[in-house]
Amino acid sequence: MMTRRGVLGVLASAGVFATARVAFAKEHHHKNGHSLLGTKLKENGKHQVDKVGNAAVTAEVNNGKVVAMTATDPQKGPLPVRKVKSKKKMAGLDRPGVTLASASGSVDLAQDGYLYYAWCFDDGIDFWCYWYPADVVVVDAGWVDYGPVL
Repeated sequence: MMTRRGVLGVLASAGVFATARVAFAKEHHHKNGHSLLGTKLKENGKHQVDKVGNAAVTAEVNNGKVVAMTATDPQKGPLPVRKVKSKKKMAGLDRPGVTLASASGSVDLAQDGYLYYAWCFDDGIDFWCYWYPADVVVVDAGWVDYGPVL
């Protein structure tokens, strides 16, 4: 026979496990914003880069550099955005400063600490990050290190 305390304990445990499963369910999608923008990088103004569900993702370009990105859903309005940086290549970007070095037939990568920058959007289900090399982004103090918990 279960006591009231036992039933409450089981319910509390089930709630914790259900909440933890939902918290880890968000998937991170990494896209190469530089290639999605393409030749529009040479044109000043706002350009649509992609769609995330119903949200249109746009990049604002000024003098060959991306200065901002936004994602706006017709029902939800603007999606939350976060500017992140990483030394790790998160999307298929060409890496300036990376040299192939060969020693006794094997190929290794030599990297000089090059940074990549992304605007990440939370659509309520997943995170969508659009990555750019450092030379096409206006960098200010608002960038934070990319981590598994955003």
